[in-house]
Amino acid sequence: MLRARLAPLALATVAAAGCAEDPSFWVRWRLQPPEQAEAAELVSVDQCTELGISGIRVSTRDQGNALLDEREFPCFPSGFEDRDARAPGPEVGAGTYSVTVTALGRRAVQFCADEPAPAADTDGSEADTSCKKVLASVAQDVVIREAGEGKPLDVVIVGAPQCSDGIDNDRDGYTDLADPSCAGDRAGFELGDSAGAQVVVRPQLMSGNPSAYCDGLGLSQIELAITGPTAKKLRFTCTTTAQTFTESLDPGDYTLSVTGLDAKGKVLAVPTLDPDLVNFTLAPEGFRSVDLPADFTIASFLAPIEAGFEFSLALLSGPEQQPLTTCEPEPGLVIDRVRLTVLGPDLELVPTAALHDGANPPIVLDGVTTVPCTLLGGLPRIEPLVWDDAPMAHEELYLRVEAFAVGSDVPCYGNGDEPVPAAPNASLAIELPRVASDGACAEPTNP
Repeated sequence: MLRARLAPLALATVAAAGCAEDPSFWVRWRLQPPEQAEAAELVSVDQCTELGISGIRVSTRDQGNALLDEREFPCFPSGFEDRDARAPGPEVGAGTYSVTVTALGRRAVQFCADEPAPAADTDGSEADTSCKKVLASVAQDVVIREAGEGKPLDVVIVGAPQCSDGIDNDRDGYTDLADPSCAGDRAGFELGDSAGAQVVVRPQLMSGNPSAYCDGLGLSQIELAITGPTAKKLRFTCTTTAQTFTESLDPGDYTLSVTGLDAKGKVLAVPTLDPDLVNFTLAPEGFRSVDLPADFTIASFLAPIEAGFEFSLALLSGPEQQPLTTCEPEPGLVIDRVRLTVLGPDLELVPTAALHDGANPPIVLDGVTTVPCTLLGGLPRIEPLVWDDAPMAHEELYLRVEAFAVGSDVPCYGNGDEPVPAAPNASLAIELPRVASDGACAEPTNP
């Protein structure tokens, strides 16, 4: 259950309740910028960042105002991409409870309307985080009929005003009451004259090929270059996780580009970007948000990649069976040979593909030849192929595997309808489902 996946996100107060805790309510929050009339569904951590919110505190009190439970979550917990996901409350008995959901700032401190957020400790003493009036907080009564009811609770948190949110909103180098435009008013707005942009880079490898990985393609880092009046180059470790950059920029025309680098910083790949996204103009005091997909396809690499890939095989006799790495998946049913076929993007045969066989010469995989099942233990490897968008090279490759029993002309196990996508230096874990159960593929019966 998705909502249950969020339980480990709570802090020690949750752990103290024990593994058997059955939440009496589950919470989901939405965030509303103070200058907007409605709250949007929380679908991205960017919404938290824009309001300076790092975490959420859920406090549960009884009718006598006694604090029964308090726990904290990230503002955008793992799993909140699913709009049905919720964060767990405590297990409490039947009754009426007051549940307060409070946003926390960058130092896990609540937002205050009456006094500034505490400065960082410099003398080793504990900072005073109390305030008379708390911002970005909402309380709601919840009626629980029985312990562990699991009642859904939806709340809207209105973010703190710009002069209280701990963010340099106008990117002038001053934050909250230190910004002259706030004029001492914590409910005010920061109004500066600098411009800026937020760029979210969303890397993909081979158009989302699940077998592709950064090291296999030789990518160590990804670089975002901002070209314009304020030029910047921002690098991050190669990943398929979106990376967000918020930068102060002078007004003017800008162009974005993304490159993939090896461990020495050499450019290996230049993905093609959407031309409608990479060019923009910033007016004075302007701000631009750019969501930038960057697909590192084989065609984006400046030089061909010569690499093979390895694989492991397991036979799956049924949906409730365990995959077995054996040539006798069922008593008396012996798989004696396997046909391996490397396919191109249109599932056409790649006649140059070969299976590496250690001390023996490579075995050409011509779509007809089979190899002994026993030869495929461990991690057999397909010999290196050339990955490129040039003629006779390959941008996409797939591996079809068919396993035959003794005396069978048709495969008993195979992935003929869904060959596995391959990638340079990939390690494919292939589970072959049962595709035939009659003839030589039938389970032997006792006389």
